[in-house]
Amino acid sequence: MVEKISCYILDNILYKNEEITGDEREIQLFGITRIVEDTPKYLFIFLVGLLLGILDKLAIVLLISICYKAIVGGAHARTNIRCFIYTNIYFFLPILFANYIVLDKTLFDSLVIINYVLSLFIIYKYAPGDTEEVPILKLKKRKMIKYIGYASISILTLVMIFFPNIVIAEIMFISIIECNLFLTNTAYKLLKCKHSYESEEFKQYFNSYKE
Repeated sequence: MVEKISCYILDNILYKNEEITGDEREIQLFGITRIVEDTPKYLFIFLVGLLLGILDKLAIVLLISICYKAIVGGAHARTNIRCFIYTNIYFFLPILFANYIVLDKTLFDSLVIINYVLSLFIIYKYAPGDTEEVPILKLKKRKMIKYIGYASISILTLVMIFFPNIVIAEIMFISIIECNLFLTNTAYKLLKCKHSYESEEFKQYFNSYKE
């Protein structure tokens, strides 16, 4: 269904009366498909957030996604149903945690520092977390992403420590933990997602990088 809708949008709306073939069509179709897949789940999250009055807190999770997850990457679910489930967990779990568990400030700061050290290690070991659909093969680009990831987590850590609202800081904290988990090999196996170096199409290029 998603593929049919994406093809219809490409052939009858964006490129009506025009012919698009080969790699260009594949790239355009991939982008449209991602939008078609993502629109229902984000619309659902928005509506639930609106009904529960937590749009501001959802915006914090989204901010972490933009400032951290979008940089370091991570595993993606292979089916729309799994993607819907994990996306909802990703957005609502930090808010549930922060609403019902308010940590002591000293304890929270200690956990943030521990998480910072773990995050640096995870970025060093796993980032960027690419996929076979969106491979990142060049050594220079992979190193640059790591450096940006280090900078991002450093800034976010300072924000969490000095931010006056502990609830918002906790939402950020849990969101970052989730992002780190999506980088691990366990997450890739659970979501049946492949790194570029696991793909037959890109393995040879990634191996040349590793050498």
